[in-house]
This record gives sequence, structure tokens and C-alpha cells, in this order.
Amino acid sequence: LGAPNPVGSQASPLQLDRNTCKGLARSLLWNVTETLADDQLFRGLNCTDQSAELHNRTQTLAVCIPQHSKCSEGQDYTFNQDACLHSVLEDLKQFRATFKAYSDQGYVLKQTVLSSIDDLMQNCFSATKLDSSQTLVSMEHEKSFKGRLKLCKVLKAFHIRVITINRVVNHILTLDAGAN
Repeated sequence: LGAPNPVGSQASPLQLDRNTCKGLARSLLWNVTETLADDQLFRGLNCTDQSAELHNRTQTLAVCIPQHSKCSEGQDYTFNQDACLHSVLEDLKQFRATFKAYSDQGYVLKQTVLSSIDDLMQNCFSATKLDSSQTLVSMEHEKSFKGRLKLCKVLKAFHIRVITINRVVNHILTLDAGAN
């Protein structure tokens, strides 16, 4: 999933593990929210006052619009669960690579956010490997105030994306529950 598929080929279909996904997605949201308030990670920076730094390299917002949504007004839109899940997985991989590139001396990111991303990717999505993906932003000079500010803004963007991921998971599980 890290590299585009050759023309005409398709990535393997993804399925959510219904027994664990909702809880793991919620846990990721909780851990990101808690990490944003962590004084140790941002040392002297009030992260809650900062804006998010968005880097949209995936199509998650476009491909995960629920069918018959007010967001898709005027368009004949069919929800493609597989395309949506692949995009969500690519988001997780890119943010994971970005956070791994940050030198986390107190292991705050590793113990909370990265651990939750790994749990979600490994236990929620089928056919998932934790491969290397391109980072969203350079995390050089991470120990400086500027580096901590950048981490804060990227983490806030991830928080927004994790809210979207939770909504996607809930939507898909609701669709599946209605089909049974």
C-alpha cells in the first residue's frame, strides 16, 4: 500500500475486524487527545492553543463520504468501503512514519500514539503489514521549540483525522450491522 499499484492491478481488499475495531479506534482517539495535553512532550508550549498543520496526501475525505450524505449533494455517489479503508490505512501509515521520525526522548509518542496506531493497523485491518511510508513533514530539529511546535501542529492534524477515522469505522460497522 505504500507505493501505488501498477495500472490495472488492485490492492487486496481490506476488511475491518468487527470485534476489535471500534474499541481500538476509540483508544487511538483518546491517546492522541491525551498526548496533545502532555507537558513533557511539548515543554513550555501550550499545544491546545496552536492550529493544525494539514498535509492531505490521501483521498480519505473524498472516498469515505457516506452514501446519501448531505456532503455529496448534487452528486451520484456510491460508497466504496474498500477504497475508503485503503485510504484510512494509508493515512495511518503516513502519520506513523512521521511520528516515528520524531526523536521521542520520553517515549511519550511511542507508548501512546504509535502503540495505538500499530494496534489499530495490526488488529483492525486484515492483510496489513507495518511497512515504511513516506513522512508527511520533515521532523528535523525536533528538540528545538520550532520542532516541538511542528510536532504539535501535525499531532493536531492527526487528531482531526482520527476523529474522521472513528466516524468511518462507526459508519462501516453500522452498515454491516444493518446488513445482518
